[in-house]
Amino acid sequence: MRRLLLLISMISFVYAEFDKVATTAAPFLKMGVGGRAAAMGGGFVALADDGSSLFWNPAGMLGIKSLTVSASHNDWLLDLNHDYLSLILPGRQNERIGVSVSALTMGEQPVRTLEAPEGTGLIYNVMDLAVSAAYARQLTDLLSIGITGRYIQLNAYNETASTLALDVGSILKSPQYGLKIGMSLSNFGGDFQFSGRDLILKADTDDDINGNYSSDVDLRTEPWPLPLMIRIGVSMDIMGMGGAPIKSQNSRFTMALDADHPNDGPEHLHLGAEYAIREMVYLRGGYRHNYDREIWTMGVGIRLDGQYGQIKLDYAVKPMEVFGNTSILSVEFSR
Repeated sequence: MRRLLLLISMISFVYAEFDKVATTAAPFLKMGVGGRAAAMGGGFVALADDGSSLFWNPAGMLGIKSLTVSASHNDWLLDLNHDYLSLILPGRQNERIGVSVSALTMGEQPVRTLEAPEGTGLIYNVMDLAVSAAYARQLTDLLSIGITGRYIQLNAYNETASTLALDVGSILKSPQYGLKIGMSLSNFGGDFQFSGRDLILKADTDDDINGNYSSDVDLRTEPWPLPLMIRIGVSMDIMGMGGAPIKSQNSRFTMALDADHPNDGPEHLHLGAEYAIREMVYLRGGYRHNYDREIWTMGVGIRLDGQYGQIKLDYAVKPMEVFGNTSILSVEFSR
């Protein structure tokens, strides 16, 4: 027994000392979407029931009862923009189908070389793109599952890399206290390996022979894995109708807690809270544990009901200390 405990301690020490930071490609796949989820610190895997559910937990699409279009814009650091667009269609009563597009873009950048460090006069763009299709099904009154298939492409100047990935999620509801337990496995798929014309060079295959022709050499980059993520979370209505312990017809107070385990870094905890007034005005806040920055989050939301449907506007702010504040704005239309 002592030997077993010693072995476990040694393994824990090794993993604690050697986090695999920056060992995966496409980190934009870990960037959260939706103003509501962002304002709650990312504690959303059990609560996901809006247009961002394709990202957080595809099983959450069962919480949507009508055709829903959602868009999210994240004004991030260093002139980077992260945009997300989704469409969820209600199938039969116990089924949902959804599609989404996510893109990380950066403004035009000058091409620099060793000979021209200030720029060659050419410019290039960088764009990371993910296109997803999802299906969710209600298995029982309390359990729903979902699956997402995703095509991912990375573009940097003349080089590209692409692969396929899968997400799997589930939500288990409890008849008491509005308790939900959510789980999702995200970005399970192949590796990235860049290719492109800048990796094709001319090389002399035999220096001992004068006058021979140089041959094309196709360089290959190292393969990079996807940022695999396991999320487990719970959410509960503290105040409200239904099974909430504190009854209120006009207000609802919900708390959510997520534990994330990525394959390229330490584990994180996300704690979020949402206070709703007549399900029309929303105040939100969140706390993110084990982060260097983006520790506290906050935001607001509003729901507008009209003749042609329902519109939700959500806004979140993430203070980034010396980097300033980043903001996420999302809009959702349901009909």
